[in-house]
Amino acid sequence: MKRAVGLLTFLLICIVLTGQSTLAPRGGDADHIVDRMEIKSGDLAPFFTTAKPYNRKDITHFAIQYQKQQASLHKTDSLDLYYIYKDNNDWLKVNDPDQEYLDANWEQRRILSRKPFLKQLYKTPANFLELDSKYFNFRVNPVLNWALGKQTDLNGIVFQNTRGFELRGNIDDRIWFYTNIIENQRRFPTHISESIVKFDAVPGSGFYKFYKSNYLDYSDDYDYLNATGYFAAKVTKHIQLKFGHDRHFIGEGHRSLFLSDNSANYFFLQLNTRVWKLNYQNTFMELTRQFENPFNQKQPYPKKYAALHHLNYNIFKNCTIGIFEGIIFDRGSTFELQYLNPIIFYRTVEQSVGSPDNAMLGGNLKYNFLKRFSIYGQLLLDEFFARELFAGNGWWANKYGLQAGFKYIDIAGINHLDMQLEYNRVRPFTYSHRTFDGNYTHFNQPLAHPLGASFEESIAILRYQPIQPLQLEARIVYTNYGVDSLSGPNQGNNIFLSTDDRGGDFDHSIGSGIGNQLLIANFRATYQVRHNVYLDLEYWMRRQTSDLATREYNRNYFGVGLRVNAVRRVLDY
Repeated sequence: MKRAVGLLTFLLICIVLTGQSTLAPRGGDADHIVDRMEIKSGDLAPFFTTAKPYNRKDITHFAIQYQKQQASLHKTDSLDLYYIYKDNNDWLKVNDPDQEYLDANWEQRRILSRKPFLKQLYKTPANFLELDSKYFNFRVNPVLNWALGKQTDLNGIVFQNTRGFELRGNIDDRIWFYTNIIENQRRFPTHISESIVKFDAVPGSGFYKFYKSNYLDYSDDYDYLNATGYFAAKVTKHIQLKFGHDRHFIGEGHRSLFLSDNSANYFFLQLNTRVWKLNYQNTFMELTRQFENPFNQKQPYPKKYAALHHLNYNIFKNCTIGIFEGIIFDRGSTFELQYLNPIIFYRTVEQSVGSPDNAMLGGNLKYNFLKRFSIYGQLLLDEFFARELFAGNGWWANKYGLQAGFKYIDIAGINHLDMQLEYNRVRPFTYSHRTFDGNYTHFNQPLAHPLGASFEESIAILRYQPIQPLQLEARIVYTNYGVDSLSGPNQGNNIFLSTDDRGGDFDHSIGSGIGNQLLIANFRATYQVRHNVYLDLEYWMRRQTSDLATREYNRNYFGVGLRVNAVRRVLDY
């Protein structure tokens, strides 16, 4: 009966929905372009950049607004805007009064392809096939990611063979939809293969099979499938709804301590309310609880659930603050209906139902200044006791995470020379729980930082775009983290373990257990041959020292690749 009522309510909502937009890929070129536009404008974007991925409609309208405000634009900045317009041409309306400036300054021939393939394909630079009619439109594109590389201490070639397609569109300007299906065969670098064997999941994807081997042969070749699908619409002028399978990111940094996109896609319902200076996001998720033996298909994977709230407030025109609240719980195959209340502190619900659920609170900040700089940060509180925190005795339940970041664009007046510095620190046992149902994970992967807990991490990223098609990026990551010994107690790094198995109540610090220090240096050159077609050249070095000699290594990698409508995904851990 409850399910029938819920379905009926959902269908009634759909009947009254009005237009919305699909999302741009997280980590794509648009993310950095939006960062630059916001910082250089001196104001916050007209949407809330803490919630990612971005809405394509929002990105396009922001680019048009930004262009109107600028007296002059550097050529590379102008081409950045042109990239946004091409990539989101379904939001360029000739008769839209807000776009009169755009229509007067961008010739129609620059949006249309000069020579469409077979007269029907690639009529515009961004889309393999597109259709626009009065009541319906869609865009279809291939997705390809081919790469070859060599790791110095690994026999054979590291490779990636990714093929698929994506489809997005709308019906009646009321319902927007997106789907993709991506097939992969890959041989990963050693550190990722070791992670897959340890956690029985491919980072960011989940289920896998062995490629050209039987299930008992732990080969380094993996075969796995990705699929994303959702629809998006508006319930009212200020309330948006999304429903389907995808993943999300909350934050302004390279990492997020609240919710990241490291794990596999999950089933979700999301409400986003944007009114006045406020943005309030509610996300309800069905997750997969940790399990063993991914090849056992006799029973469905065990489920658990999450409910997240995130409220952002633009306190000044260049400063925003936010509050995050999340809870992970398990009721078998039933969602705890009290957690559907969108305006309440979950801790009170948890106490009122006598639950053992895992609740977290957090706060975030972003401040842009001098049209060149931005500072940002996050504070996550999983559990703590002030008296023990200030006692400095390493009490196990002082569970918190801290992020501090800094962005500097156009360094020393050099256009498109941008820097980002970030520091992340997470105490032991953060995100973990005394039960498997309550840890902050999905499909055997962390939902926040990929390292889990008990680490401190420093990141420096330098980006330079000397000409519009060429992007150069150098990145250095230094991490100090701890892991459990094979026979020792839980030291707080592995968030899948129960906190009841901890090694005592006190003297827990960053790097407890077997201490490790990891240095990663990465350089990448990317050339955009045509719209969303990239040639990649990449080198990285990984050097780890450890309290345990067998964990020490020094590895180098060199690789080349070709991407079509695919985002380069960085897998550090």
